[in-house]
Amino acid sequence: AYQHYWYRQSKQVQQTHQVQCRERSEKESYKWQHNVEQLSSRLETLENVIDVCDREADMYEYLDYQINQGHRFVVRASDNRRLVGFDEKLFTVIDALEPSAHYTIDIQQKGGRRARTATIALSYTSVTLKKPQRAKAEATITLNAVVCQEVEPNGAKGKLRWVLYTTEPVTTPEEARQIARYYELRWRIEEFHKIWKSEGTQVERLRMQSRDNLRRVAVIQAFIAVRLFQLRELTQNKEEAKNIPCTVYFSNVSWKILWKAVHKTKPIPTEPPSLHWGYYALAKLGRWHDSKRNGRVGVVALWDGWLQLMQLVESYEMLKGLDL
Repeated sequence: AYQHYWYRQSKQVQQTHQVQCRERSEKESYKWQHNVEQLSSRLETLENVIDVCDREADMYEYLDYQINQGHRFVVRASDNRRLVGFDEKLFTVIDALEPSAHYTIDIQQKGGRRARTATIALSYTSVTLKKPQRAKAEATITLNAVVCQEVEPNGAKGKLRWVLYTTEPVTTPEEARQIARYYELRWRIEEFHKIWKSEGTQVERLRMQSRDNLRRVAVIQAFIAVRLFQLRELTQNKEEAKNIPCTVYFSNVSWKILWKAVHKTKPIPTEPPSLHWGYYALAKLGRWHDSKRNGRVGVVALWDGWLQLMQLVESYEMLKGLDL
């Protein structure tokens, strides 16, 4: 719905209190509010939009702005804030909560972290936050807090722990689990950025002579990255993908050219093959081989296959218009 392009021009060298006392719109953190304002101007209503943010958005003024505008949101807490009605701070209070339910979640391998299935203790409560000294906002704000804490019997480090602020009603374990699920889905934006910036369309490698040209190409490649991400999402369930025609993703011309590029001498079928076929055909065109025998296709292979296919489609369209 909206992308905001920016870069840090220079580091602030003022004293800490001077930096904190700047106008809200002059702070780097204002980008969160700026994005919501842009969405408000582009969409007719935000009633069916839930803004899901990571810990960088845990700013009192931003939370206050969202509440005053009547927006729906889920923000992961970062700061151990002061609370109204408690001598202890936020994290101490939520640690004393009794779990209302448990559920399991699959955590993917990353860096030195092994993939695992984690058992999560789920609890929730309502909290009223006190305004930090220099914040320009209401004196207090009241939110629901959902706490997701990994149950780790061995006491190992690196346990999953989410404290999620939300304006959504949370009165049952089912509603609390739904809030946790919203935050789990936030990881898709990280996957999109990986496909867009580094592994897929590789926008980070672009070298242009002007900033405007770079932005134009980046926007085009963002759309392509969304399409690659959609293809991967649609084919995660192999059995379902086998029952979906490839025309939900490929045009009639492109899937037929893809068929000839991969199968060479086989006749083109009268009915479109499945999306499952299209996914692996595109990967093979991108020089993918199932060397690990797990059936997983990397984004690099999908991107290479997509480039190859688009070149073939463009060549076909060009030759079709020639009077040879």
